[in-house]
Amino acid sequence: MRVFLVLLGLLFTQTISAQVIIQGKVVDVMSRKPLSGAKVQLDKQEGIAQTGADGSFNISNVEPGYHTVSVTLDGYESESSAELLFTYDKSPYITLELQSLSSGVGEVNIRKTTIQKREAESPVSSQKLSIREIERNPGGNRDISKIIQSLPGVISIPGFRNDVVIRGGAPSENKFYLDGIEIPIINHFQTQGSTGGPVGLLNVNFIKEVNFYTGAFPVNYANGLSSVLDFRQMDGNSNKAKYRFTLGSSDVGFTADGPIGKKTTYIFSARQSYLQGLFSVLGLPFLPNFIDYQAKVKVKLNDKDDISFLMVGAVDFFRLNLKVNDNITDSVQLKSNKYILGYLPVYRQWNYTFGTVYTHYGTQSKTQYFLSRNMLNNTSYKYRNNDESTEDNRIFTYKSIEEENKFRVENSRSINRWKLLAGAGVEYVQFGVDNKAKILVPGAPGTPGSIKNIAFESQLNLAKYSGFLRAYRNVMGSGTISFAGRLDGNSYNKTMQNVLNQPTASVSASLPTAVKGLFFNANVGQFTQLPSYTILGYRNAAGDLDNQDRVKYIRNRMVAAGLQYNKVKDTRITLEGFYKQYANYPLALNDSICLGNLGTDFAVVGNEPVSSVCDGRAYGMEFLIQRRSRSGLYGILAYTLSWSEFSDKNGNAVKSAWDSRHTVSLVGGMKMKRNWEIGAKFRLATGRPYSPFDVQRSLVKANWDVTGVALNDYSKLNTLRLGTFSQLDVRVDKVWYFKKSSLNLYMDIQNFLNKEYLGAPTLIAAQDGAGNLITDPNATVPSYKAEYLVNSTGFLQPSIGVIFDF
Repeated sequence: MRVFLVLLGLLFTQTISAQVIIQGKVVDVMSRKPLSGAKVQLDKQEGIAQTGADGSFNISNVEPGYHTVSVTLDGYESESSAELLFTYDKSPYITLELQSLSSGVGEVNIRKTTIQKREAESPVSSQKLSIREIERNPGGNRDISKIIQSLPGVISIPGFRNDVVIRGGAPSENKFYLDGIEIPIINHFQTQGSTGGPVGLLNVNFIKEVNFYTGAFPVNYANGLSSVLDFRQMDGNSNKAKYRFTLGSSDVGFTADGPIGKKTTYIFSARQSYLQGLFSVLGLPFLPNFIDYQAKVKVKLNDKDDISFLMVGAVDFFRLNLKVNDNITDSVQLKSNKYILGYLPVYRQWNYTFGTVYTHYGTQSKTQYFLSRNMLNNTSYKYRNNDESTEDNRIFTYKSIEEENKFRVENSRSINRWKLLAGAGVEYVQFGVDNKAKILVPGAPGTPGSIKNIAFESQLNLAKYSGFLRAYRNVMGSGTISFAGRLDGNSYNKTMQNVLNQPTASVSASLPTAVKGLFFNANVGQFTQLPSYTILGYRNAAGDLDNQDRVKYIRNRMVAAGLQYNKVKDTRITLEGFYKQYANYPLALNDSICLGNLGTDFAVVGNEPVSSVCDGRAYGMEFLIQRRSRSGLYGILAYTLSWSEFSDKNGNAVKSAWDSRHTVSLVGGMKMKRNWEIGAKFRLATGRPYSPFDVQRSLVKANWDVTGVALNDYSKLNTLRLGTFSQLDVRVDKVWYFKKSSLNLYMDIQNFLNKEYLGAPTLIAAQDGAGNLITDPNATVPSYKAEYLVNSTGFLQPSIGVIFDF
């Protein structure tokens, strides 16, 4: 303890009083011509600096910390940088691109802050998160998937996974882009056929800002039905090499960035989890581990051309702690561990995305070429009682590979008062699966069903193609109107080959009202999504693609409208309503459940016979107050009221698994003197529906010995509802800035009030004192006795983190 106090004393004595210098350049967004005479502001303070003849600017005597640089120039729209971190020895070079007002297009609210701007194509159902909001989010552990749960429309799901459920849609309805390159996977241990997982994969050290769309999706970003997340990465330091070391609650990481010559910069990171050792010490029955990496290299070829190379990838391991019950005497803990060990598989998963973005600036246009490849390798297996000594015990083996090769070109230009974006894309997909399993085939009502051995290998080659066009312009002074269309097709079946069968269309408007600073925003559109490759590649016993004649693109017709008020400084206030109507959602034919209800566990989604016959709808309203302030109070208050339904096997509308009626999120922070910062996050969500167990069928020995878990009674689909969830997280940060380094220590306390949340009771096969399963002597079919375990989550979870820049 004495040594620790001495070190703290040294840190305090080594802080210095020097100031930060911020440098940058202002250019025309199309011609790339340097713009002189532009007024430069720091955090909206007037009279800070002015650009010279070469468009450059220099801001001196700046305190270290997070800052935003803004620029105004007559004849151009104003522009602001993302909120960036500046220290004594690490100040990113800023290039601000201004749009000429002569074209009459661009982002509206010309004199407003970045937080208040409304994109012409997505004036409604869109949010922005800055790096500060990401880094400082209490309970977020610097994990993007956890942090966006603070935004309107996002349902809070208790537990340790990062499943993103938005506006009543399934987790599989979300799509992710990194600097314009699609990245199918953003979580470790991701559920194949969906998007969730327990730990985020992206390193926030790279992220400059996040654009989050829950409707009015950008036309060049395909396949989203509930959300599109557009991550924008920063460039490497152009002055000198810098390094960052991070130690969090689950991993240790290292980041390096700097120049390679005069025209090239790089940024690279790697992280290693220590969860396997931590979980072993805590006595948990599963031991996860992961490694991930991320990199970006940008080359400025000349004033008109640049090229970027990026990559992101991960390797995930998941094994069972078979010795977890050694020295355990608590009977409830023994039963819980044995149950978990009985159904969890062992698996290994790895994935990567490599991408290249080439940008060329014409006289009044910009052309971008996107080339990428991504791959997922997913392997899992399970043996009865985890005894691998004989193949007779094998319950399943699953091996799958997904490969996508993509090329897309986009051209944006101004014609008179319109700004246009046109583009096209092609993809070549290879999907392979080797599946051997014992599956449960449902029987007639009141009967236990039967066990069937399946074994199939499938190789699917798929060509995908698309074209898109967007046009928008200013109207009524500071308003905009936008039109967008997209056509998608692929070679899977005749219906999907015809691009006219699954069109995307979107119309948006942002119009000023009679109240100063109040805008009416709206969007109406149709959006489509290709079913997962697990569905498309499933084959029957004859080796045929079993779902080929039964599946279509999933369709979502959406209307969203609301008001935005901009008169409060550094604050965004919105009120929105939305209505989504689904069609062609896949129905699992074996279990007779719409796949729109699934996706929040570790099982593969869609590897079975399905038919695109389900409909659904989701509707509700959202309220948001978002405030950014470098000094003083900042935060987000979000409230969502929503309903969600999908049809059952009889075509009747039934509450979906995402029908959480009320969701409240309040995130706030305060910047204090001496670089202290304190923040808190409170979440409250009313319970979601769930289906009861089919107790008799679940405990039939032939069934339980294969599944290891209880079976739901989908004839009573989502007729029960969980209780209300709430949680308070707290975070305290202290930063020391030195001449050549900085140190950020933080304490993050999840579930500060130590509040327990009770989920649905867990049905298990009863066990005796020795852990043997107990036979039910009164059952008409050989069965086990029933027993229920309390399913509780939530405990006080403090952690300490270190971020060291040098």
